[in-house]
Amino acid sequence: MHRTQILLEPEQYRALVELARLEGRSLSELLRELVREHLAQRDQAADVIQARQMAALERIRQHRQALLERRGGVPLDIDVAALVAAVREERDADILAGSTDDRR
Repeated sequence: MHRTQILLEPEQYRALVELARLEGRSLSELLRELVREHLAQRDQAADVIQARQMAALERIRQHRQALLERRGGVPLDIDVAALVAAVREERDADILAGSTDDRR
């Protein structure tokens, strides 16, 4: 075990001392149990989050597989960089056309 010191608000200290007294335990023993329970709850919450994330990834994989099957097993062959450049050029042209219309 490691010795540590913590500062508690007066009402926290009073409540913990009273709880320890009612349970017939030392304050240290009570605090160790509370810390242990809190850490276990955090672990459970992390496990739930991880399970949700893994389920989401599985849904993405299934969706990807369904799309691939609809395309006859042939993945999309898109030059993303060229597509982005084309969209940007179109947007720039629209912006410039709009700004020249505003001058009239």
